[in-house]
Amino acid sequence: MLERCLVVDDHEMIRETIAIMATSLGFKECVMAIDGADAISKLYHSRPSLIITDLQMEPIDGLEMLRLIRSGRYGLPHDIPIIILTANASESVIAQCISFDVDAFLVKPVNRQSLQERINQLTQQAKPKKTVEHYFSMYQQDPAKSTAFQVNGTVAFNDEDLREFDMLIHGQKPEPIVASSSNFEPQSTEPFVPPKEDNRKKFIKWQDRFSVGNDELDASNKGLLNIINDTYDLIVSHEEGAVFEDISKRFQHYVSQHISREEALLEEHEYARLKIHRDIHARLLKQAEFVVLKCQADPSFYKTDFFRLLRFWWVKHVVQEDTQYKSTFSQGG
Repeated sequence: MLERCLVVDDHEMIRETIAIMATSLGFKECVMAIDGADAISKLYHSRPSLIITDLQMEPIDGLEMLRLIRSGRYGLPHDIPIIILTANASESVIAQCISFDVDAFLVKPVNRQSLQERINQLTQQAKPKKTVEHYFSMYQQDPAKSTAFQVNGTVAFNDEDLREFDMLIHGQKPEPIVASSSNFEPQSTEPFVPPKEDNRKKFIKWQDRFSVGNDELDASNKGLLNIINDTYDLIVSHEEGAVFEDISKRFQHYVSQHISREEALLEEHEYARLKIHRDIHARLLKQAEFVVLKCQADPSFYKTDFFRLLRFWWVKHVVQEDTQYKSTFSQGG
């Protein structure tokens, strides 16, 4: 990964600053390009191990460059890791970048720490790429119509599920609520007063009905509940930007640790719905990856898509799906 980095931006000061940062983080060499066309030439001749590129450039912008590379045009290495720099990118452009498997986003202005975090992310777990044929088939379509991933990858929510959250979006004071097995309904009109030892604004309180019958998995799900409540607290406290990054990392850690452990335990106890459960996990993982990347591209999505994903995960998966295997553990002794 840290052999040679290609930095692409039409602003000289920005690309030189990022190149200096990348070198200080361990890259042996940094090659610079002024736009997508120049970058394709540099990529062909220099063969870098990572590309960091801006989106808005002429004549070939960052999205078109990503599409060309992934589709294997001009003999380019289609699976090279690519980080895209964003500043006011539209949601549709972000979705198209994700559909062509951009590896990460980084919001401008870039600082050394945020760049290091993205590089570490890719070094530790590179995003798997599809075949050249897959991307080339997408490339042949009209870009305005290449949004299948956006349709299939986002989380679907009904109006009832989003009632309380929509109040937050429109600046209304949300009512404190307690989760039930079917949906979130206000339990009281009295204002919520948090416990003295915890001043956070809580969105959901743990109840025994949330237990899945296994102490280890319950502890893990309580961690997810903390993530939800911490996200809620940041939203109603009107926090912005980078403060949500830690929440995102905690969620990704929960996802990677919880799902593998849960599936192993269910297999050990011969859970009858294990195949269905694994299929559900696969869809959730795809949704989570899509949402996390959107938040990297534009942190404002933490307050909308990310919080919706967390809530969907808790209500529709933990409460309604996971609790179905509770008897499996009790039967197993």
